[in-house]
Amino acid sequence: MSNVTRIPDPPQLKVLGCFLGQLPPMIARKEVKYFTGGAISSKSVSNDDYLGNGPKFRMKMGDAVVYPTAFFLAYLEAKGVTLIVPPSL
Repeated sequence: MSNVTRIPDPPQLKVLGCFLGQLPPMIARKEVKYFTGGAISSKSVSNDDYLGNGPKFRMKMGDAVVYPTAFFLAYLEAKGVTLIVPPSL
């Protein structure tokens, strides 16, 4: 009997998909603030995880919690990320 969990298919991204190729394959929870430019703290993501509203898939590496990037970006989109296009001058 194997103790391997199948990783779900990555979610479809609407707004942030363009960043997938520019980011590492996984984002550590403690580095969330860096990867969001300070917009989201690791504590916010931890609280959302606890409430069941965090990224839909996460893994542990030692003591660190990491999120596959596609799942983390989908979480950000679910929090209400929108694209703002400035008007042409």
